[in-house]
Amino acid sequence: MFKSMSGLEQQLYFHLGERDQRVFTIQDIKKILNISQAHARNIASDMVKKNATERVKPGLFVRIPESVILDKQQYTEDAILIAAKSTKKAFLSYYTALTIHGLAERYATQIYVTTTKHQRNIKYHEIKINYIKTIPKKFFGYRIINYSNENIQVSDLERTIIDVIDKSKYAGGWNETINCLKNLDEINYKQLLTYLKKSNNKTIARKTGYIIDNLNNLNPSQKILKEIQKLSGSNDLYFDTTKKGIYDQKWNLIIPKDTKETIHAY
Repeated sequence: MFKSMSGLEQQLYFHLGERDQRVFTIQDIKKILNISQAHARNIASDMVKKNATERVKPGLFVRIPESVILDKQQYTEDAILIAAKSTKKAFLSYYTALTIHGLAERYATQIYVTTTKHQRNIKYHEIKINYIKTIPKKFFGYRIINYSNENIQVSDLERTIIDVIDKSKYAGGWNETINCLKNLDEINYKQLLTYLKKSNNKTIARKTGYIIDNLNNLNPSQKILKEIQKLSGSNDLYFDTTKKGIYDQKWNLIIPKDTKETIHAY
């Protein structure tokens, strides 16, 4: 049941409402109310007890809308907003980025965040927020977009393509990944090539080249394909850890039969 808030708590609650800010942190409370860190933590704790907010993890909160409080309904915030606000120096990635870019095929209960620091995964209602750690020199290829009235960081289209080809397990597996990539309209191939060079991984380059070369919805130039081939070397490589499949002579790549069929199914 909703309990009465103090003056400062009301000020914070309605200020967040006026800004339509549904996810907030201790730092937000400090800034809005111009109070100390300790005071901000106490206010946040009291508002959770009064059912005006919900704690997702220490320091990260969801504002419960007035209509939900009055109707005594359960409220679930967009987990993408929570993930975007949950840690610094990070960007949304993998299947979450596919969703934001309008390529995803299904509703996801897993959110992915790329970060340079170790973070413990968190659970919010039925959604799990997964933190994928990367080294600082691979923290590139993201941009700020406006999402639901909030500025969030997400991997750009070309970085997202490379990421899901590198680790398809974070995009629902190979069949799901390929089906999402079939929804692409166009790619900035020069940007893709730049990222492949920065990634400095022959297997990723080879698999990326094979996929964009064989998907019917894409039309890369032969110049781009040749540049990708230069990055991938000439030795035979496996498409995945099964180490089984059909050999593609052009790309010197051994591709599992079901993955090859998914790529070539129009």
